[in-house]
Amino acid sequence: FAAAPSERPRAERWVWIGCGVLLVTLITMLLVAGRTSLAADARTRPLAERACAVLGCNVPAWRDAGAFRMLEHDVRSDPAIPGALRVIGGFRNEAPWPQEWPALVLTLSDANGQPIARRALQPNEYLVPGHPQRIGAGQTASLRFSVREPARAAVAFHFAFVPHQAHPIQ
Repeated sequence: FAAAPSERPRAERWVWIGCGVLLVTLITMLLVAGRTSLAADARTRPLAERACAVLGCNVPAWRDAGAFRMLEHDVRSDPAIPGALRVIGGFRNEAPWPQEWPALVLTLSDANGQPIARRALQPNEYLVPGHPQRIGAGQTASLRFSVREPARAAVAFHFAFVPHQAHPIQ
């Protein structure tokens, strides 16, 4: 009533090939469907980029506004425009991948540390025309713009970077 070991049923070679094809298909579907979440994690982004390079899909651009570091900044009265402040500065993308240019938020404060003016500038407002779509990893950029001087005297200023908008990597 028990089969001998040599008489066990064996799967045909085509069954194993079919299982392999199904497994590869499942992994491919998971990579393509989950590429956005894979690309958002620094540990799995290289896998998503390699998979999409092979499969012909797009990986969303890296977005980490916290990776931008202000290197230098200067806010002074603009001698060419009465009632305006001239802002000059430079920053670096310290992310491991290129990313969209951030929006820049400038906050001016009074002597008590109270914000008296805040302005969010889009990349086209602080970069020269014709700038590339993304800032490269480790790349630095200069900014220069003027803003209207607030009615109360501003004695301190603060820069912050916030995400702009995402475009897929082509």
